[in-house]
Amino acid sequence: MADNYVLVNPVITREMVQILPSVVVNRITLPDIVEENLKQETESYGNIEYEEEGDEEQTESVAETEEDEEPELSEKAEPKYAWNAPCMMVIFPDGDLNCALHHLVESLQDPFALDAVAVLLVQESLIEELECRVVTLMKPLDSRVADHPCYKRTLLKIAELKPKTVVGPPDIVMPDATPMLVRDIPHKFLGEGPTGIITLHIFRTPFEATQIYRKEYPLPIASVSIWNERVSSVFEVVGLMSGIDTFKVNCFSVDMEPIKKSFELRKYSACMKRGYHYETLVIKGERKIIIFPVGIIFGN
Repeated sequence: MADNYVLVNPVITREMVQILPSVVVNRITLPDIVEENLKQETESYGNIEYEEEGDEEQTESVAETEEDEEPELSEKAEPKYAWNAPCMMVIFPDGDLNCALHHLVESLQDPFALDAVAVLLVQESLIEELECRVVTLMKPLDSRVADHPCYKRTLLKIAELKPKTVVGPPDIVMPDATPMLVRDIPHKFLGEGPTGIITLHIFRTPFEATQIYRKEYPLPIASVSIWNERVSSVFEVVGLMSGIDTFKVNCFSVDMEPIKKSFELRKYSACMKRGYHYETLVIKGERKIIIFPVGIIFGN
């Protein structure tokens, strides 16, 4: 008896799929030095020069004083580095783990970049799979990152605190040049300013995720990238994360220009540009920006 075959036309065709643009620059970024630190250093040197000019009779004593104070000045003038609008990534079981990992690995390899992931929140059921997969994708850090004072300082702190870490394969990645996820320790315990690594925290429920991220204070989180197809969980997280205004749902590097002006003018606005939906609205008294690809079906 011959089998009866029924040809079913696919709901989603190749023509319906579009590659959404992302704003990514293929280069290594290094953190900027805090301007206040530079200003203090300049003022310190300016005061020394003024003292030299103001008292000719004590030239020799001033010179001796300068020599004595040179080590202290060099210690005080140690540069402080600024965060570059760090992002927090939140991954739920219903999110696209493949896409999230793609953007996560980019941040691991270029941790000082603008909008790079600095904090990762992962739902408990995903943690083993994520750790195994991210290790296979890690490559040695660029020498400019591995040799940077911020990253070296972080390695010393990690050696001292001995937290659980996720690092690159030892056969291809040296321990002093490895991308790194650090479990359950906020950035503030690893040093002041950018650290060159990503901190990893585990949560069970959306509400717990909104509480755990507070441990990272005073990290200046500029945006949140949420990977979840369930609209109820997404807006629950958005509503409970106070002090953060930009939320990117199932996307990462997105051009902010279409919604920037409306947000600055504190206007309600919604638009679609280049495959993304942008809107700005007030949730629990705080104005937020929410962005997601147009293809997301929130009805699910």
